[in-house]
Amino acid sequence: MQTDRSQRWRERRALWARDLTLIDPGAYSVDVIDHAAARAFIAQHHYLPRYPAAQLAVGLFARKGALEGVAVFAVPTTSAVVSRHTGFDDPRRGCVLARLILTDAVPQNGESFFVARAFRHLRRERPGIEAVVSYSDPGAGHIGRVYCALSAAHRAVTKPRSVLRVGNITISGRTLSKIRLGEQGQAGAIDQLVSLGVPRPRIGEEPRSWLWRLQRHLVTHQQAGLFAYCFELTREARRRGRTLPRLPYPKALPPRNALLPLIWRDQETLHG
Repeated sequence: MQTDRSQRWRERRALWARDLTLIDPGAYSVDVIDHAAARAFIAQHHYLPRYPAAQLAVGLFARKGALEGVAVFAVPTTSAVVSRHTGFDDPRRGCVLARLILTDAVPQNGESFFVARAFRHLRRERPGIEAVVSYSDPGAGHIGRVYCALSAAHRAVTKPRSVLRVGNITISGRTLSKIRLGEQGQAGAIDQLVSLGVPRPRIGEEPRSWLWRLQRHLVTHQQAGLFAYCFELTREARRRGRTLPRLPYPKALPPRNALLPLIWRDQETLHG
């Protein structure tokens, strides 16, 4: 479906901005918020309800003080994310915009208004961070139009990959790797999957073997590649970025068949 309205989220449902007029800057304020408030908002509204490894959370407030949007700046899953897309060797000089969400109550252009001001707070609170990487997920209907509007550098399209879903929840690769590699946080990762309805490991079953069994019997989806963007916040970040790719901005979502389920296995075997 084509629409001129901005896509938004409420109660983890994709919606559209209610108001066709542009946002009135005087009706909204932007400020740093605590992680508890950001975590609750993300869990209630975002299609990816898990809270990331956050460094800073920023909120968008309506005139009466209602929280209508959240941006979460987080530690990337690997330091290679920073070096690949920002050009900085030190991963502490970059971060990821891991969550960005506005409700449907915010008028048009709310995203660019909010993100630009969130970057100001990020630079003030974390002056060592000079670049921000963000990904747009076409599986959720996103190609990064707001990032294009803010002149972010389009760095790459990641490779398509198979992802595990329980119900309509996509399990992050980082969660799976903790279980597969026996890393710190493995128990919490197992609890996360169990909370979504999968059975616990059998008595004496190695977590890695349990995960392998899950992956054989749950729904596996082919996920289209993500659009990777970089915001260069300082002169040095812009200088570093000159040596990196700057691709044309995407104009449309990839074919829908790239987003459909590939495998459905026998649930009776899973629980047996």
